[in-house]
Amino acid sequence: MNHLNRSVSWIAAFIVIGIHFHEKGYGPVYWICLALHFLVYPHLVYWRARRAEHQLKAEIQNLLCDNVLFGMWAMALGFPLWICHTLISAGALNLAIYRGAKGVLQALLAVLGGAAFIYVIGAAGPLSLDTSPLVSTLCMSAMLFYLLLFARSMYGRTVLLSETRVKLRRSEQALQRQLEAVQALQLQLTDQANHDALTGLYNRRYLDDTLPRELDRCARAGSPISVLLIDLDHFKSINDTHGHAVGDEVLKRAAAILQQQLRASDICCRYGGEEFLMVLPGMDLDAALTRAEHCRQLMAHHAWDQELPSVIRVTLSVGVACAMDGDTTQDALIHRADMALYQAKAGGRNRVVLDTSGAD
Repeated sequence: MNHLNRSVSWIAAFIVIGIHFHEKGYGPVYWICLALHFLVYPHLVYWRARRAEHQLKAEIQNLLCDNVLFGMWAMALGFPLWICHTLISAGALNLAIYRGAKGVLQALLAVLGGAAFIYVIGAAGPLSLDTSPLVSTLCMSAMLFYLLLFARSMYGRTVLLSETRVKLRRSEQALQRQLEAVQALQLQLTDQANHDALTGLYNRRYLDDTLPRELDRCARAGSPISVLLIDLDHFKSINDTHGHAVGDEVLKRAAAILQQQLRASDICCRYGGEEFLMVLPGMDLDAALTRAEHCRQLMAHHAWDQELPSVIRVTLSVGVACAMDGDTTQDALIHRADMALYQAKAGGRNRVVLDTSGAD
C-alpha cells in the first residue's frame, strides 16, 4: 500500500517540482536528482522493505529517509513555501500513522537533518520562498490528491480490519460452539462410562469410584451406611422361556421401579447380570430393612402382564448389610450383603435377609 501511495504521489511531486525547475531554469544535475528521487527511489525502497526480515521496521526507516531527502530538497531549492509545505506535511503524516506524535517529531528532525547536510556541504540554494501561481496551485492540488489517496488507503485498511474482526468473531463463535460440543461429548462419554447401557443405572465402575468415598464421608460424620444387594429370582428361566428381548425389558422395568425408591443421596447400580446394588448413606439397618421389604413387595405385586406380551411374575431376593463404625471396607460390606443374599436364596427366594455376620 505504501508503495502505491509513494509511487503515484511522487509522480505528481515530480511534475510540480519539474515545472518549478523549468520556471527557475535549473540545470541538468537538478533534473537527474529529481528523476532519481521521485521516479526511481520509490521502487528501490519498496524492493528493500519487501525483502527485509522485519518489513515494518524497514518501512519506517524508509519513511525517515523520505523526510531526510525532503529536507535536502527544501534547503537546495531555497525553501519555496508551497513545495516545502507539501513535502514536509506528507512526510510527517506518513510517520504519524505508525508512531503518532513521536512520528511527527521524528519526521521534523529528519527534515532538519537533511537540510543541515545540504547546508554543510555548501549546496544550499538562495532563499526563494515564493512560487508561481501555477506551481502553488499544483502543490495545493497535489496535497489534496495525496490526502484523498491517503484517505482511500485508510478506508481500505478500515474495511479490511472490519472484515477481519467479523471473521475473527465468527471464528471465535465457531470455536466456542466446537468447545461446547466437545464439552457436551465429554459429559456424554462420562455419562456413558458411568451408566449401564440397558437399564440407565450406574455401573460397577461408578460404584467402585463412589462407594469408598461414601464410606469415608459417613465415617467422618459418624453416620451409618447400608447396602442392599438385590437379585431377580429365576431370571434365567425368564430368558429361556420368553427370550432375551423380554428378559432385557424385565431388567429395564425392574431398574425403573428400584430407581423410583431412591432418595437424592442414594445410589442404585446394576451390579451384575440380574443383580442390583443400592447404597443408602445415613440409613441404619432397621430403615434399610424397611426399604428392602418395600422394594420386594412392589416388585412382587407389579402388574407385569400389562407391560409385557407374556404373563411373568418377578420377585426379588435381597441381602442387607450396614456399616456403623467406619472400619468396614467396600469389599467387606458388599461381601456381607452377598452372604445375606445367599441366605435369602437358600431360604426360598422372594425375601429379605439381614446380615448378622458383622459387629456393626
